[in-house]
Amino acid sequence: MCNTYLIIDDGITLIDAGLRGNVKKVYANLEKLGCAPKDISTIIITHAHIDHMGGLHQIWEDSDAKVMVGDKDADVVSGKEPPRVPRGVLFAIARIFMGFLKYHPVPVDSRLKGGERINVLGDLEVIPLPGHTPGNIGLFSPKNRLLFSSDTVRIKNGKFLVPLNFKTNKAEALDSIRRISELDCEIILPGHGKPIMANASKRVGEFYQELARTNK
Repeated sequence: MCNTYLIIDDGITLIDAGLRGNVKKVYANLEKLGCAPKDISTIIITHAHIDHMGGLHQIWEDSDAKVMVGDKDADVVSGKEPPRVPRGVLFAIARIFMGFLKYHPVPVDSRLKGGERINVLGDLEVIPLPGHTPGNIGLFSPKNRLLFSSDTVRIKNGKFLVPLNFKTNKAEALDSIRRISELDCEIILPGHGKPIMANASKRVGEFYQELARTNK
């Protein structure tokens, strides 16, 4: 299950929807905040994998929110291309269950190419981070020095690990990790795992150097 993030700032922005089973958790958290699904004004999908967009259709129907997606993943979200499943042994098993997951497409309102600024958290800048998927994006708040990093880096027990699907497009994935290391970023909010709350870009830089050495 992926992390989903609710931002309350001039309306409610949801970053990633998770699988369909995650929708109840999203709604329960909204209720704790004194809000309802209809209060969600924007949904941003960081990349077109089913664990990040499986619950999108229900939330979109209940909220009528605008949907934003990286340009090169937008056709998957809108149903013009089939859902992508990462490569690897674990994901080979996932392919078997794709028929049961039954992703339901939604219209995409904004195809994000990078450099756009979304009016939350003092302007979230869209950062293209291809590799995990062609249209994978991060969302960077310079004001707060934090990055929603999608699945560009993998974090477990406070440590960085080789990202899932890394070998699918190793050069792009590695370059995207380098790009994160060059941001003035104190905090990383990842697609999976617990946040990095201090020295995030520096730590990613150290991880990038290690990856670059072992993947020449």
